[in-house]
Amino acid sequence: MKKRLSLSLTIIIVVSIAICGLFTTISYRQSYYADTENNIKKSSNYIMNYLLPDFLETGNKEHLDNFAQSTNLRMTIINPQGDVTYESLQGLGDLENHGNRPEIVGALEGDQTTEVRFSKTFKDEMIYVATPYFGEDQSVDAILRIAMPVNAMDDALFEMINNIIFVILTTIIATTLLINYFINRELKPLEEASVFAREIASGKYGQQLTMIREDQIGELVESLNQMSIRLNNSFAEMNQKNAELTAILSNMNHGVIAIDKKNHIVHLNEAARRVLRIPMNEAVIGKNILAVYRESFILELMNYLENDTCEKMSFESRIHSNQVLRVYINQIEENNNINGHIIIFEDITLLKNLEKMRRDFVANVSHELKTPITTIKGFIETIQVNQITDPKTLERFYSIIYEESDRLSRLVSDILVLSQLENKGGFDRKFELLHLDTEIIQIFDILKLSAEAKETTLVLTCEESIELEFVADEFRQMMINLIDNAIKYSEPRQQVEITLSEQEEAVVIQVRDHGYGIPEKDVDRIFERFYRVDKSRSKEKGGTGLGLAIVKHIVNNNCGKIVVSSEVGEGTEFMIQLPKYKDQ
Repeated sequence: MKKRLSLSLTIIIVVSIAICGLFTTISYRQSYYADTENNIKKSSNYIMNYLLPDFLETGNKEHLDNFAQSTNLRMTIINPQGDVTYESLQGLGDLENHGNRPEIVGALEGDQTTEVRFSKTFKDEMIYVATPYFGEDQSVDAILRIAMPVNAMDDALFEMINNIIFVILTTIIATTLLINYFINRELKPLEEASVFAREIASGKYGQQLTMIREDQIGELVESLNQMSIRLNNSFAEMNQKNAELTAILSNMNHGVIAIDKKNHIVHLNEAARRVLRIPMNEAVIGKNILAVYRESFILELMNYLENDTCEKMSFESRIHSNQVLRVYINQIEENNNINGHIIIFEDITLLKNLEKMRRDFVANVSHELKTPITTIKGFIETIQVNQITDPKTLERFYSIIYEESDRLSRLVSDILVLSQLENKGGFDRKFELLHLDTEIIQIFDILKLSAEAKETTLVLTCEESIELEFVADEFRQMMINLIDNAIKYSEPRQQVEITLSEQEEAVVIQVRDHGYGIPEKDVDRIFERFYRVDKSRSKEKGGTGLGLAIVKHIVNNNCGKIVVSSEVGEGTEFMIQLPKYKDQ
C-alpha cells in the first residue's frame, strides 16, 4: 500500500510539475518573443524620431552605425522602391531588392509589420520588424527594418529551460522525499495496526497497541484494542466452557457422540470409545460413523437417525453379544434445520443382570419359602382333618413341623444377613483386633455337636498367634458357614482342617475337608444365592443355599479374596486372603 501510494503521488506530482514547466516554458517563450519585439519597436521609434531623419537629409550613417554596434541589432533602411539604402552589417555586398519581403510589403502599406521567417542572406531564422517612415505628405518615404536572429533568443530561452528543468528535478526529488517521509509517518501507525490486527486474527488476543493520537487512526487503534480485549475475554470464557464441557464429557460414564447431518463424527468422548471399542489413539473426528464402527448395532442406529419426525428418541439394543445399551438420540436444530444428532449410550448391562438376579432371587426365595411352609401347612391340616391322636404319629409330625420351621427360620435369617451385607457391608461394623486361633477354637466349640454326630475331627494348624482387625460377628459368621459346610459335606470319621498363616500384609485362612468334592463345572457358581451342587443332598443337610453367598460378600466387603480348589471324591479347600488391617 505504501509503495503504491508513494508511486501514485510521485507520478501525479511529476506530471503536474512537468505540465507546469512546459506551460511556463511556452509562456516564457511567448513572453520573451513579445518583449524582444517590443524592444525592437522601441528601438525603431527611437531611430525614426532621432536618427533616421538626419540620415535621410544628410546621408550621414555614423549615428546609425554607432547605434547598431551598441545594440547588436541589424538595421536596414529601404526606400519605397524596395532598394536598400542602408545596411548596418558590413560585407554583405550589393543586396537585392527587398520590395517583395513580407515585412516590407506590410510596411509599404503603412503598417508596422513583424515577421519571423528564414533569411536567405544569413541562412537562419530571423525576426523582422519593419516600420514605415512617413514624409510631410504622409506618404512612405522610407522603411526601417530591424532584424534579430531567432537563435539569439533561443540561447537565452535554452538557458532558462535548463534552469526550469533543474528546478523541476530538484522539486521532484525534494517532493518525493517529503512524500515518502510523510507517508511513512502517517502510514506507520496503520502498518502497526495492520500487524496488530493480523496477530489478533492468528489468535494472539489480549495484546494492546500503544498509540496516542486524536485523529481517525487513533480511533481505529482504540477500537482494535477494545476488540482485542473483548475477543480475549470471549475466547477465554469460551475456552473455559469448552474445558469444562470436555472434562464433563470425558468423566461421564455415559458415551456421547455428536455427528453432523452427513453422519460425520464431531465429538466422541472416552466412554463412547470404550463402549464401541474404538482405540483411544485412533483419530475419528471428521470421519463417517459408518466407517469407524461397522457392527450390526450401527445399522439399527442409522434407522433411528433417519427418522426426522421425533426430536428425541430412545431404544435398547444389544452390542458385542453380551452388552446391553440404552441409546438416547437428540436432534441438533438450527434455524429449524436439523444439523446433526447427539447420541448418548448408557450401559445397562449391569442393571439388566441385576434385574435378572432380582427376578431369580425372588423366584428362588419364593420356592425356598414355599417348600417348608407347604410342608408345615400340610402336616397341620392332616392333624386337624384326620383328628390324629396317636402319640407316636403326632410326635413324628411335630418333629417334621419343627424341622421345617427351623429351616424356614434359618432361611429368613440368612436372607436378612445377606441383605445387610449387600446394602451396608454387614451389621453395625465395629472393627476389633481378633486373635484368630482363639476365635477358631470358640467356633469349634459351637460346632462340636455337629462334628461329633459325624465323628468328624476339627484340626487347627497355627504356628503362632495371628491378629486380624475385623468385625467379630462377620468373622464368626464366615468361619461358621465354611466349617459347618465342611462338616456337612465330609465323609464320616474324616478331618476338617483349618490352617492359619500370615504374609507381609495379609492373613491367609484355609478350610479343607475330605468330603464329596465339587464338580469342576459347578465351582464357579457355588457362591450364587440358592445354588446347590446336589439339591437333594443339600436339603438333607439342612442347607439354605445362602451360606457361601454370605461368605463371598463378607470377604469382598473387607477387600479380600477367596479361592476354591476341589476334586470330586477327594474333598474341597477354601482359601481366604484378608488384609491385616482395615486401612490397607
